[in-house]
Order: sequence, then structure tokens, then C-alpha cells
Amino acid sequence: MTSLQRTAPAEAKKTAAPARTDTFQSVLTREERAEQAARTPDLPNFSKMTDRQKLSALATLHDATDYSGMTDVEKYKLMNDRFEAAFPDLGAYESGLIGRDSAHYFGTGNMARPVTGTATFIQRERERQWNSQGLRDLSRLHREAYYPGMTDGEAAQAVARRYPGGNHAAQACTLQELKRCGLGDQEKIQETLTFMRARLVQFATKAKALKDPPILETGNATQEDMVYAMATGKPVHTGGGTDWGALKRRLDETGDDWDQKLADGCSQYVRSVIDSLVDEIIKGERQDPAGRAPEPSEAPENGGASAS
Repeated sequence: MTSLQRTAPAEAKKTAAPARTDTFQSVLTREERAEQAARTPDLPNFSKMTDRQKLSALATLHDATDYSGMTDVEKYKLMNDRFEAAFPDLGAYESGLIGRDSAHYFGTGNMARPVTGTATFIQRERERQWNSQGLRDLSRLHREAYYPGMTDGEAAQAVARRYPGGNHAAQACTLQELKRCGLGDQEKIQETLTFMRARLVQFATKAKALKDPPILETGNATQEDMVYAMATGKPVHTGGGTDWGALKRRLDETGDDWDQKLADGCSQYVRSVIDSLVDEIIKGERQDPAGRAPEPSEAPENGGASAS
């Protein structure tokens, strides 16, 4: 963008007094920020990576970053922004809607064994990064990083605007964000997230009724990939060792099982829950302007474990 100073007449340049808009401290701070940015590695093209490659890249970025001179809030936000860039549906992973560990079965004895999913690997790497910088009170850091100075009602409205998508993954991100910030009825939030997961698992497993707990029982990743595809509205999940041709054929063959009316009904219900949660927060704030939601407990951020 061409500056105004470049287009001003030469006479104006000679007569205009230099504007003193910066204090020494503000200039120093800006220079420090620029120097800090220069020491922060650029993000790679995550869209061309598998989930495992994304996690490896995130680990490399973190280890190559100089966090000196940054506040805890700045450190947290930088780390979280990177994970959200790599996994746009990060909240859906955290909440357990997609990528959750499942009980898989194999062999003639139908023995069960847990299979570590993407959500767990994401959580492990995040915890490694947080711990390396001694970050604590993560809910507070998250609130200050993304909703600084906002009341509970303002923050709740900002959360709802941050994830405008209508698919299940976007709705799960909204609910998880409210949960992380300690906003709204936490029990209702978790209940709704579990219901969403159960509905997707019902379709993926062709079950006639909702499962409780909603876990997948399969010896391969196909059903988990179907859950991801239905949650995000994408045809297939990118990454992993799945036979994508076979998965697409299966999705096409079972298209009737993914009843769009039921899916729309589920989505409308979740939207009504989100609207109700936000309205209740705003209403409570109006009744008690000085009141704020209680500090959220430092429970594990990975909803995969808590969504059961």
C-alpha cells in the first residue's frame, strides 16, 4: 500500500514537522517483537501432510522457537495457533467427537485392545510443549489469549462467532471452547458432545440405537475415518494408512445410512443448545454484572478421555 507521505508534494515534506508518535519504550517493544518474530520459524504447508507429519512438524517448530522475552499468554497463543493451523478442527479432536481412541477387536478370541488415536498424540505433544515452558493454569491463559478484557457474556458471543460453520466439527469446536473457558453449563456441554459422538458412531457402525459409551469396535481405521468424514463434511480423512479408494466406495455404498434428515436434526439440536448456553450466560451477566463464571478446573484438555 502506497504511503501518504510518498504522494505528498515536496514542499509539504520540507515544511511538515516530524511527528513524534512513539515513545522510546514503545519503539523498543516493537523492535523486540520484530526480532522475536524473526526468530520464530514460519509455518509449513500443513494441507499436504498426514496427521503424523503434522505432529512431527509441530514438534520441530516448537524446538526451534526462541520463547525468551515472551509472556506465558504469548507463548500459549503461539503454540495453540500452530496446532489450530495444523488441525483446523482441533476442538473436535479435544472434545472426543473425532479421532478418539477406540476399543478395537481382533483374532478368533475377539480380544479387545486399545488403539491410540490422533487426539491422544495431539494431546501428548501439546503437553510436552506446555511443560517445556512451565505453562500452568491453561484455561486462564486461553481466555486471556483469545478473549482479553471481555466479560463472560462478551466472551461467549465471541466464541460463537469464532466457529461459524454448521457442520458437527465446528459445533464441537464451539462447545469445547466454551468448556475450556469455563463458560456455561459444563455438564450440558459434555452431555451434548457425547450425544454428537454417539450419533456419528451409530451411523458409522450401522447400529440401530445409540451406543453408550459411543466407541467404535473395529479392527481397522475405516469407521473412525467415516466419523471424521461425516463430522467435517469431507469425503475422506486425509492421512494415515487407509485404502482411500475402498473407503470412498464404502461411504458411497452406505450413503443411505447417513440419513441427512437425522443429521440435520442433530445439527439443529446442537445449535439450539449452543444458542441457549450463550443466552443463559448473557442473561446471568445482566442479572449480576459483576459476576463471572467460576474458574474452570484444570482437568485434562483432551476430551477424548472425559467424553466417555
